[in-house]
Amino acid sequence: MENFLWQKTLLDMYNNFDRFIMIADNKFDRIVSKSLYCHGASLYEELMCLMARKNNCKIAKQLVEEALRLLTKQGKKILHYYYIDNLPFKTIAQMECINIRQIFRNFDKEIANFAYNLSKLGYSSDIIQKEFGTDSIFNSVYKKLDKKVNGKCAQTVLLPAEYCDDIVKTEFEIDYTSEVYQDV
Repeated sequence: MENFLWQKTLLDMYNNFDRFIMIADNKFDRIVSKSLYCHGASLYEELMCLMARKNNCKIAKQLVEEALRLLTKQGKKILHYYYIDNLPFKTIAQMECINIRQIFRNFDKEIANFAYNLSKLGYSSDIIQKEFGTDSIFNSVYKKLDKKVNGKCAQTVLLPAEYCDDIVKTEFEIDYTSEVYQDV
């Protein structure tokens, strides 16, 4: 079963696209005013990077909106609750008056429908990765989701001094990999 991580990345970032565009515009303006006093290739590269990020965010936002528009009313509602309103599955289940297991099933089905709609628009996982994977913001959100899905989280445990033996006096790290279902 495909995990649709690049599609989830776009959904995860949807709330912040306008913010990223505004930040890019503000930084662009500051760099342009700074360039009046000093010139250099690094300023040009930074300006190009900001313009590319702004363009990527605009395209991604339009893609997400178009793919969401093609979903059913119930599908839009579940994805809206989870990604836009940032509600946990338990709260969504209570609001919809249905079992939480049904919410999980519906959520997985709607993510697949969302991914299918993106692919109908010409944006499969591979295309999304090629288009947006070079941008550090998109890539960092993708990596965060990948770690969450694949259970690659490291957990640090601090032991109180009174419970430690002579060998273990400080903290130690446990590689925590479990098969527990997580909100993705």
